[in-house]
Amino acid sequence: MNIYIHYDQYSSLSELIRKLSAKGIKVTSGREKPENPVDYYIHWTLSPEAREVKALQRSYNSQSNRLGPENYQEIEAILHQNHLRAFLGGQGTAWPITIWPKEYLIYLWDSKVVATERKIVLTSQIKDIKNRGSQQNFQWLNNLTEWEKDRLIPTAMRALHCLGLDFGKVQIGINRSNGPVILGIDPAPSLPKKLAHAYADIIVKSIKKGEEKKSITIGSDPEFMLSLQPGHRMVPASRFFPRQGLIGCDNRRAFGASDDLPLAEVRPEPADSVNEAMEKIRKALREATRLCPYANIAWMAGSEPYPGYPTGGHIHFGGIEPNNLILRALDQYLAFPLLFLENREKAKQRRQFYGTIGDFRVKAHGFEYRTPGSWLTTPELTRVALTLAYLTVKNYPMLKRWDFADLSFQEAFYSSELEKLVPAFQSTLAELYQVDRTEDTRVLINMIWLMYQEGMGNNEKIDLRKSWNLPIGVQRYRHVAKPRHSFSWLPGSAIR
Repeated sequence: MNIYIHYDQYSSLSELIRKLSAKGIKVTSGREKPENPVDYYIHWTLSPEAREVKALQRSYNSQSNRLGPENYQEIEAILHQNHLRAFLGGQGTAWPITIWPKEYLIYLWDSKVVATERKIVLTSQIKDIKNRGSQQNFQWLNNLTEWEKDRLIPTAMRALHCLGLDFGKVQIGINRSNGPVILGIDPAPSLPKKLAHAYADIIVKSIKKGEEKKSITIGSDPEFMLSLQPGHRMVPASRFFPRQGLIGCDNRRAFGASDDLPLAEVRPEPADSVNEAMEKIRKALREATRLCPYANIAWMAGSEPYPGYPTGGHIHFGGIEPNNLILRALDQYLAFPLLFLENREKAKQRRQFYGTIGDFRVKAHGFEYRTPGSWLTTPELTRVALTLAYLTVKNYPMLKRWDFADLSFQEAFYSSELEKLVPAFQSTLAELYQVDRTEDTRVLINMIWLMYQEGMGNNEKIDLRKSWNLPIGVQRYRHVAKPRHSFSWLPGSAIR
């Protein structure tokens, strides 16, 4: 393993280089580009020069030259496009707060947390800070609360991801009324001794993990909704399906009701191949027909069957840990092609709530990629989604394209402006075939293009029981709406 670190100041990285060398890693470094190819090239610099360096395995932070103060407005625009509040100073968006009750410094490496520091400013200290200019110091955190894990860490990771960065420091301020606000992003943080040791440990661990041979499994939990026919009235999935099990309900509640869960979720077991995954999904859907056999209830999937109820097509990968290279490949070669097979207006509405690029969760078995909408509408679309996902994760080291680095590309993606994206769509499919030149991949790409041209993803009102050729019973469901909760300010007066 040969690592080259390109730096601006050696003093800020000397301890990291020493610690990596002590772990038996061959490390070279300098202010100039290496003369010969290296296995791993780390850009720990803000130098604005182009990064055309040959790395045999991987290059980290090749986009960091775009993060200078002169680009703050564009950076903020990218963050806002991805539903992240940000105030980076300079010529950026004005923010009415100068002192934040809490601030965090979150250090990341390749979608993994290296360290977290926190600073708390008490109300009684604000006057002294304003009058005397005194500063509070950040304190190292060994344990995070569940709220910090669920809100701050994903915010920091998404911020780096949507800017095309692999590591860095994200500064976040917490306002009681507005939640997390990104105050700064540093792609080349200085490393005191303790932080340098933490970085060295996780760099070595993640690179070694990436070099291991992997046996990949694929799973999913696509969602759908129930519609009473005629009339297209929503029926909560919790009327028929349990919360847990092969077929169940998502935890999102219906608007205005306390216990109705509107989204059904298919949870097949992990599979070793796409064909096996398809059979397990079909088995789960047959179980769903047993629990909900009514002829007058249609099953609908897609981006947003009902306004305000986006449905997801989350895909799980086992035997492999997430990293930024995998997530960028999934953005480009899975989520991007699937955009052309969705109803464009519904997809645009869904991404106002869910579906930002690089959305993932770490799981015990591996990780869950959460950007796509529900592809459960037809078995053909389901096979396309699962096959693209499996091919992407299997070949991700060779899939280098990531058009999302461009703000205009992200804007077109989130707005479903397909006409602007067609050239990139064609190039993405062509590059996927160049990496996996098999007959199956050629057939897949032709199918995707044909489905796009024929608009096969535009109809989200199709009953997926019919498209999947599932048995439909003759019973008819008589829908009786549950009374909504009525609340009063008097204690104990909530009634049904």
